[in-house]
Amino acid sequence: MTVLRRNIMLGTAGHVDHGKSALVKLLTGCETDTLAEEKQRGLTIDLGFAPCQLADKRVVGIVDVPGHVDFIRNMVAGAHGIDVVIFVVAADDGIMPQTHEHLHILTLMGLRHGLVALTKIDLVDAARREFVIQDLRRLLAETFLADAPICPISNITGEGYDNFFDSLNQTVEACGDRSCAGPFRLWVEDAFTIRGAGTVVTGIPTHGRIRPGDELHLLPAGLSGHVRRMQVYGENATEGSAGECVALNIPELDHEAVRRGMVLCGSNLFEPVTMAEAELQILKSIRSKIEDHFEVQFHVGTASVSARLAMLEDTVMTGGQKQFVQLRLASPLPLVPGERFVVRANIADAGVSGLTTIGGGHILGLSNTRLRRKKPWTLDLLAARREAVADPVRWCEQMVRESESPATVASLQKKCWSRPEEIAEAIKKLRAENRVVSVPGGGWLHCAVLQKVAENILAAVQTFHAANPQRAGISREELQATLKSNSVSLAAAAESLLHSKQLERNGALLARAGWNARIPDRDQRLCDQIAAKLQPAGWSPPGLEELAAAANEPLPRVTAMARLLAERGVVVRLDDQIWMHRDAVEAGQQTALKLFRRAPAFTTMEFRDALGVSRKFAVPLVDYLDRIRFTVRSGNNRTPGVEAKKLLNPVTADVKEALTSCTNSE
Repeated sequence: MTVLRRNIMLGTAGHVDHGKSALVKLLTGCETDTLAEEKQRGLTIDLGFAPCQLADKRVVGIVDVPGHVDFIRNMVAGAHGIDVVIFVVAADDGIMPQTHEHLHILTLMGLRHGLVALTKIDLVDAARREFVIQDLRRLLAETFLADAPICPISNITGEGYDNFFDSLNQTVEACGDRSCAGPFRLWVEDAFTIRGAGTVVTGIPTHGRIRPGDELHLLPAGLSGHVRRMQVYGENATEGSAGECVALNIPELDHEAVRRGMVLCGSNLFEPVTMAEAELQILKSIRSKIEDHFEVQFHVGTASVSARLAMLEDTVMTGGQKQFVQLRLASPLPLVPGERFVVRANIADAGVSGLTTIGGGHILGLSNTRLRRKKPWTLDLLAARREAVADPVRWCEQMVRESESPATVASLQKKCWSRPEEIAEAIKKLRAENRVVSVPGGGWLHCAVLQKVAENILAAVQTFHAANPQRAGISREELQATLKSNSVSLAAAAESLLHSKQLERNGALLARAGWNARIPDRDQRLCDQIAAKLQPAGWSPPGLEELAAAANEPLPRVTAMARLLAERGVVVRLDDQIWMHRDAVEAGQQTALKLFRRAPAFTTMEFRDALGVSRKFAVPLVDYLDRIRFTVRSGNNRTPGVEAKKLLNPVTADVKEALTSCTNSE
């Protein structure tokens, strides 16, 4: 018989001895207190799991967490996987210390759905029941349980069970299924060995799906293995999903090497880190000052490690405050952006002894590099991530925006913890919204980034024109050196400005639309003199020093005028020493074509002899022909390049079209 499942995890929470485990047994028929010590003490110590059948016969999981203050660490480990909480309060005790702490933890972990079970109503009268209900309404008024149903129930007599079960089903129905996006990822809850099968690892996946045969990586241990068999809610299965309780048989792993707090993941894109950025919220109830580098116990997933709070805004935090922090962990953890965490610490608040929950938040970055306080660019970046982290498409957009070079599927997989097809779908939506654009060569850039680069280009071009009124424009190399932007971003932004006619091309230069270079008569005369000297010299042009001496002008001024002539296309700079008139360069191309018509390749010596000049001039000229793709160098030989092939091929595009037309007509 096929069991229909929903990948939603229920969970209990509440003070010790308020009837959480008894309620789970009433609901599921399963005993979740399985440890000998739990049975002996009548006290839940560790996490317990059970399948729960809903009214529509579909099955969800339920995790029973310990309520005793000594086992809050285990409670937090279970809370990370909960989608819908059954918040348990006993009618005889009412609100107790762990009632408050569990509620804080659930809120910090980002829960949005739940209901309240008012247990042990068989022990109180109607007045007491009503008093506790009103007390609960005041407690929950400003929390995610403010509008949650409060269901009186007796685990002993069954009174109120039908109403509780109906309310539970309505609450579960209002909660959407856990997203299964991204590569498979699971915080290890337990690991043990079964004779004949080997290691079994259990937990609640946070991402993706898993099937027998899939390879998994254990972090931070750096081990790998394949899933041989698996169960979901204790039944053999061929697939497990995020939000379900799974048991994975991975024989290649030594069960002693697998511990709670490790992560199994279906991708090796992520590496454990010891530093992560986050937004931290301190609980309003905390009266002590939390100072910079305060030591805390950091709880995330099923892991718990010591950490320091390096504050990125102010040096002190008090109850109710938020700020960006860098978590500096004592041990590496494989975190992902968006992951919720809780921090607990020893504080001096009256009436509190030992560790208590002081705050929590969500991970925003994994820089793994020490960050300094009050850096605007850091705070702005984290603020942008905070707004995007809950939405996969917006997060993908933010990662594209942050990319210094064009973002690709491969680069976004790691930053977004997504599968390639999910990245492609997100990019498709962003392109439709005109948020990102594709660039030549592959990849995407954010439109806002391109707009900023375009603004910088316009400003740089304007500054260049003001400083160099005699020049026809700025070269891409000069622009790159000025702005220090990524070359692809620069090229894409420049093309957009050319397309919108805010810039125009002057040969290989970029200029403001309508720009006219203003060359003084004295400079124009010197340009004419230089060109008049170079043109008749052909393939053996004089050097700039010789030209300066002939014109009786300083070398820097002659060099500047030679550059102007090169920008206009009158002369060509072959290398640092040789400047040749364009007529000589074109004649050199014709000489190369003649050699190609005799043989498929020519040597440098053959080219030199054909020109009738020394290697001093022949080598720079043929090297220049390589750069413009007129020739292609292979050892000491040159073969036709793209531009030469066009001229060597006697069948032009027009002739080809005519031939095609003739063939078709026949």
